[in-house]
Amino acid sequence: MKKSVLSLLLVFFLVLTLGAQAPQQAQQPKPEDILKNLVLVEKPQAVSEKVKMGFESITAKDSLALLSYLSSDLLEGRETATRGYDLAAEYASSLLALWKLKPAGDTPSLGRFQMMRRMGAEAPPSSPPEKSYLQGLALREISDVSTEITLNVKTGAESKTRSFLSGIDFTNMTSTAGSIEAPVVFAGYGITEKEIGWDDFKNLDVKRKIVLIISEAPGKDDPKSPFQKKELKDKYFPPAGPFMRYQRGGFNKAQEIAKLGAAAVLQVQNSVSDADMFKGLATPRRVSDDRPIIDKPRRRLLIPGAGPEMPWESSPVITITREIADAILEGTGQKIDNLKKKIEDTYKPASLELPGTRLTLATTAKTTLVTSSNVLAYIEGSDPNLKNEFVVIGAHLDHLGKWDGYVFNGADDNGSGSVGVLDLARAFAANPEKPKRSILFCLWTGEEEGLLGSRYYVQNPAFPLAKTVAYINLDMISRPYDERGLGRMARMMNMPETQDLFKKIRPASFITASFSAGGGYGDIVKNADEFVGLDVFLREAGTQERGMGGSDHSSFASVKIPYVFYMAGMTEDYHQTSDSVEKVSGELIEKVARLTYLTAYALADK
Repeated sequence: MKKSVLSLLLVFFLVLTLGAQAPQQAQQPKPEDILKNLVLVEKPQAVSEKVKMGFESITAKDSLALLSYLSSDLLEGRETATRGYDLAAEYASSLLALWKLKPAGDTPSLGRFQMMRRMGAEAPPSSPPEKSYLQGLALREISDVSTEITLNVKTGAESKTRSFLSGIDFTNMTSTAGSIEAPVVFAGYGITEKEIGWDDFKNLDVKRKIVLIISEAPGKDDPKSPFQKKELKDKYFPPAGPFMRYQRGGFNKAQEIAKLGAAAVLQVQNSVSDADMFKGLATPRRVSDDRPIIDKPRRRLLIPGAGPEMPWESSPVITITREIADAILEGTGQKIDNLKKKIEDTYKPASLELPGTRLTLATTAKTTLVTSSNVLAYIEGSDPNLKNEFVVIGAHLDHLGKWDGYVFNGADDNGSGSVGVLDLARAFAANPEKPKRSILFCLWTGEEEGLLGSRYYVQNPAFPLAKTVAYINLDMISRPYDERGLGRMARMMNMPETQDLFKKIRPASFITASFSAGGGYGDIVKNADEFVGLDVFLREAGTQERGMGGSDHSSFASVKIPYVFYMAGMTEDYHQTSDSVEKVSGELIEKVARLTYLTAYALADK
């Protein structure tokens, strides 16, 4: 699909850099261990009377009715901070009010007339104003971003100045306007690994300086390299793939350098030549004849004052060509590939101060403030003490919007998860017996822009995070797997595609359940599925992972709140205009929502 120039640069940058930013690859599990993580239920049991009314209220028919509106052209793709998203949020709010859930959003500001009434006899001054279902947030919208690098090298009495432009000479993900002028240092591969005695920053001052590094690590193809040890090889040379969006939370070399106080990071690709980089910059992304060509301008949204979270919100990371690197190194008489060879011949750092060399990174951008909102509602728990604790269930309501007559309806992503949350809100409201703890239902804005709504919530919670016992996330729960998709998912999750293993799975009933390490969440999912009958693959996160997957549960994992994340099949309609309601399975939404209902009830009632 044809993109704007900036979008092409972003895509190319991600392809080049994700290898250095991906999490460590897990060791390939044994088939018998995989089987232990598969939940296969041939005949579901009947649920107890305690949860039956709510459970049975979740139906495929109702789910499709809700989804038909949320994914209609009228809502214009529900892009964050647009009329279409606001319509979706108001629609969800009206349903929550109809079902008599309690609002947990902002307290609306009072106008002059309402203030006068509140001060009169009709309403005593002490009566608190009612909350709404909307939690509003202001966002900084950034577009038309352009960066220029100006290099000044002084050698003796001679001074040489050169300029380079983004999209032609380099790629970057800078998202804020401004200028950085600083000296430059070369820090080799930018690595500190004490276990093998490697430190590219030893005796090198990088604070408030621009740091030039090489990506990955020395000796990528040399078995004698100390970085060929299993744990280091996985860390610095992980495979990059098309589904890296769902593998956030791992090692990021540039972020580690930023912690040292670097003003910016310039990165030369270890395994990509200048010819290939220029070719990537110059070549439009290939399009499929059966997909629309949409040249939509790129915009970014940030939470003002929230601090960096996404790569483009932290210190600038710029991927440069060897041509620029050699120009930066000119005053030393060195070239980047000569330094690379020196490091790999000796397996010793070769970091350098670059006296007389200064760079200016100047970024211009159009910046405005816009608003959007999360949708928040809750049911109160039945226990007098435990009702002050909360299980949170959420899904992102936003999608990609519309452009040039095309609408990205986002039926599966994530109209389906949003419908699941609404199904659950109605189910818990309708069920006569409430769990002991309260349950908060959330529809997030801005997930597609960097988990903005859920990140804002954990910084501004409706109820104390210390009282939040778990978070359950629903994202893309309506598209069944086929055999091809199942095989692709297995490769992504490092599952061996053995014939015996895959004969046990029904693709149309298969989903994944990712969850925090410890806490017995796998057992809770297993027990819940006994009454639903899906084929579930359990994925327990490692103890150091912030959260498997680039969805809103990552925001909760970042503040150490345990999570469960349900997801169904990934299809070729992902982020395409073809993600429409006609292709979803109402039956699958029903089953995943029912599984979530029982999971949430178990967490809230224990």
